[in-house]
Amino acid sequence: MTNLRVGRAAPSPAADRFAAGARSAADAVAPAAIVESARDVSVDATANRIVALTDYPRHVTPHWIGRLIDFDEPCDLAMHLDPLDSAEVVRMLTHRLVEIQSSRMLDAKGGRIASVEREVAYEDVARLRDALERGDERVLSTACYLRVQGRTAAAAEQREARLRGVLAGMMAGVRPAMYEMLPGLLSCLPAGEDHLRRRRNLDTSSAATMFPFGSSHLGMRDGVLLGEDLHNHSLVITDRFHPDQQNANRVVVAASGAGKSYASKVEALRAMVRGVDYLVIDPEEEYGRLCEAVGGQMVRLAGTSQQRINPFDLAPGNDESGRDPLAERVLALQGLLGVMLADPGRTLDQRERGLLDAALYETYRRVGITRDAGTHHRQPPVMRDLLAVLREADDLGLADRLVRYVDGSLGRVFAEHTTVSLDRPLVVFALRDLEEELRPVAMHLVADYVWREVTRTPRPRVLLVDEAWTLMRHADGARFLASIARRARKRWLGLTTVTQDARDFLQSPEGHTILANSASQFLLRQDSSTIAVVAETFNLSRGERDFLLSARRGEALLLTGGNHVALRVVASELEHGLSTTQPAEVAAQRAVAR
Repeated sequence: MTNLRVGRAAPSPAADRFAAGARSAADAVAPAAIVESARDVSVDATANRIVALTDYPRHVTPHWIGRLIDFDEPCDLAMHLDPLDSAEVVRMLTHRLVEIQSSRMLDAKGGRIASVEREVAYEDVARLRDALERGDERVLSTACYLRVQGRTAAAAEQREARLRGVLAGMMAGVRPAMYEMLPGLLSCLPAGEDHLRRRRNLDTSSAATMFPFGSSHLGMRDGVLLGEDLHNHSLVITDRFHPDQQNANRVVVAASGAGKSYASKVEALRAMVRGVDYLVIDPEEEYGRLCEAVGGQMVRLAGTSQQRINPFDLAPGNDESGRDPLAERVLALQGLLGVMLADPGRTLDQRERGLLDAALYETYRRVGITRDAGTHHRQPPVMRDLLAVLREADDLGLADRLVRYVDGSLGRVFAEHTTVSLDRPLVVFALRDLEEELRPVAMHLVADYVWREVTRTPRPRVLLVDEAWTLMRHADGARFLASIARRARKRWLGLTTVTQDARDFLQSPEGHTILANSASQFLLRQDSSTIAVVAETFNLSRGERDFLLSARRGEALLLTGGNHVALRVVASELEHGLSTTQPAEVAAQRAVAR
């Protein structure tokens, strides 16, 4: 009788040699060496210790095992869950109940006191059997292993001792995989194979409490990734416009060079992907490359620029709340003119404000605009029209102070009709080409214009005011910025106030108003001269204070909703290229572009 083998032909010697010289997935992931001992297993000179969770606490809460995620040392958690057949489990539980009941009857017959442990076990078994029969529960064969690592065996042993302490605090216990470290290591790999077989039967409700779905990190279902939690390396994700948030305002406080502009740019890029528009007041024109990359609009306010903003433009007409757009515009113009016309260190007095109020209403009347909403569609006046009205009245010297904004070199900036619009996802108002003394005026002008636009077309927007203290130094400008912080939530607007003058900002009444109306605060590295007022204002602990003094560039403390989260801003290569302000990196990018 002849035996026939049907199959593939045996490989030739040439094929064997070719296969030996080819790279495989195993070659790429396999370690160079594995050394196993009774107490640990070393993989590429890294010592590993594996322990099995054997003693479970009797009373637990959801996510009770989550403290292991917040463990300060590297730790891997492997869970193996195998469902058991419910009918078979019910049969075994019934048999167990018979055994316990027999033991109870023997004790009663002998006059012995019932065992507390046995009575508790009887109740547990009976309850689980009833739940299985109703289909409310299932039983899972569960194994839970933990792996800690160290550069040396002593370091791994020290981390294992700390891990034992954490578990002891949760009324749980572990046993090391003595003489079985390699099977334990294989059981902790993502292959899903359990080689140790240190099992424990748990019902589904108990097993569900072990799943580490959360930790002491800040995360939302939808939001913007801010960075990586420095404590447990989880992702910090926030949504400033979430209904649970009090408002979408944020205060960013940092020393020079700490990375506040970098973090703001990275957040803006990610927020725009989610449909949030960004409006940036940029005193140093740091957002130019970012604006160009996303197809935004750069508005340069300067004497030679063709882009203009007319502060006399009216917001939409009366709505159901009975608003008076003309009265609101007159009040806003008084704030702007207070910044423009007041001497340094003072504000306009009552007589000057009264004169301005009457002059502004007269200026609008001369172009046919009154309190009647039907006249608000007409072309508004410009600053030159107000100057003409003031010159005809006893102007208390206001006309002489206003003339430089009309007939001087600044006339084209502040005294012509509007030529810009906010129809792009990113609009940057660049003030670098303006003189230092004029920047507060321009910042107030832009912030006022943005407020009118968000009233006209509400949608999620963020107004980012960089170097906000430039505007806060003027009383009228500070009051205006504080009023935006108070009212922004109702207009679907988030105000981001960025400053490096922490002491002056936090100690001013308006600064406290902005802070009180900001649901989140973003603190980067602080200077030793300002850390005291920052720590007192934000009620920081000693550790948080020390962290802010030694924080590296991009490391920050986020305060929101009662949470204090230390994080590191992490950007992709593309985001980093658009956000960095390091002169060497910017110069290198320009050289490549040329």
